[in-house]
Amino acid sequence: MIKKIPLYLATLLFSGDLISETINNRKTISELQAEIQNIQLEINYFEKNIEFENNSEDIQNNSNNDPSYLFKNNSIDIIKNINSENSIISFKKDLTYDLFENGVDVGNMPAITSDGETTYLGAYSGNNSIPIGMISSKLFASTLILQREKFDAYSVFLGGLVRVQAQSWFGDSLARVGFDNKPINKSNKNGQNIYLSASRLYFVSNVGSYLIAEIDVNTSEQNIFSIGNAFVIMGNLTMSPFFITAGRSTLTVASLGGGGPSTGGIADFLNTGRATNISINYKTTTLNISSAFFTTNDQKANFSTGLFYADNWSNELAIGFNTGYVYNLNGAENFSIPRVAPDKTIGAYSVDANIAYTIDSGIFQLNSGWATTTNSFDFNGNGSNVFSGTWYVAGNYSANIYGRNSNFNVSYGQTYNSAAIPMTIAGSKFQNGLSKSGIKKQIILSTQRSYFDNNVLFGPEYSYQKFYSDHSHHTLSLDMSVYL
Repeated sequence: MIKKIPLYLATLLFSGDLISETINNRKTISELQAEIQNIQLEINYFEKNIEFENNSEDIQNNSNNDPSYLFKNNSIDIIKNINSENSIISFKKDLTYDLFENGVDVGNMPAITSDGETTYLGAYSGNNSIPIGMISSKLFASTLILQREKFDAYSVFLGGLVRVQAQSWFGDSLARVGFDNKPINKSNKNGQNIYLSASRLYFVSNVGSYLIAEIDVNTSEQNIFSIGNAFVIMGNLTMSPFFITAGRSTLTVASLGGGGPSTGGIADFLNTGRATNISINYKTTTLNISSAFFTTNDQKANFSTGLFYADNWSNELAIGFNTGYVYNLNGAENFSIPRVAPDKTIGAYSVDANIAYTIDSGIFQLNSGWATTTNSFDFNGNGSNVFSGTWYVAGNYSANIYGRNSNFNVSYGQTYNSAAIPMTIAGSKFQNGLSKSGIKKQIILSTQRSYFDNNVLFGPEYSYQKFYSDHSHHTLSLDMSVYL
């Protein structure tokens, strides 16, 4: 016989079940709320420390203007994985070779550029967290393989550079030759111009964990579109300090400074450019070594090698050093030597150094270098075979002045045994030619100051060029560089 349960007892039992279930639900909700709060904290951390919009924003937060930061121990921050317990995993201390606990990074300091690229101490380091368009072309691959760690595998990121120049020049009318070494009309004694000196768009892709592909498209006032770099990088610095590049890229040979925002250094006539090459590279915190193999225009084998060193010797002092050698400048995108010595094997060797020292709120830098041909030729046009060469010395002071990153630059350089070598005229670069006579000495006075943000630079410059023909050329320039 089934007994009926009193109504009040049934109600009491049912209420107890509801209370128990409510307590359990509240406990579950509390656990979920705590989990959501932890996830939100991690999301906030990501938003604060890592953004993925464009290269110039992703690479570095340029809010630290303490000049001594340049020489402090810096570490790469790779925080982009979450484990099964939803905790952030940092590989900062797990890098196999512990590459980036020291070294030089100029990303948080006032930018100093020449022809759009970082110069002075920044030109010796492959650790710089700077916009891709500002990276030194000689250490482009070395810097890019480090910056790739800021982006996911199988991702594409972009960078860019737009440079506009206003110029006024005066002096003597200069005899000129074309790039085929044939005489062309003399340059105008004076003139003014505003033109687009460079417009570059960079496409970079992480193709997995061991391969990077890069290509950039260039144009200028002449409205000629061309491919600059087009190469791949094979390697992963978390596994090995060695990596390989293959394709068309700038040879890692010499930094050769001494220029201003608009005008290149006097040693550029012995510089190298791009070539289709295969290079073997070694990279550590302070050292970059590269050996490249390529061919000249006449299908002869060619090679180059370069060593770059940059390190902080104390909290106030940092040193940069470079030495490089190229077997044959013909085929290495050199526009001067092949004009005077076509089909000849003319190599070049260079050595240069940089000292940077912090004083109060600014940084003083001294940069000097020397370069020479490794083969003799009639570089003076007088029938005698000689070695041609050049040297330069430059100084710079940079600081944050009234809330804006600024720098002040002066350089002086001379050449020897270079009377017949065509060189670049500072004023009106698009007059389509080179000076028939070599530059004997060059003086540059310039300054740069950031506006709007640290990736927009304005740089007024004065340059003086004295030629072996005893003619002189004065140029006033205003360079505006915008890094995307």
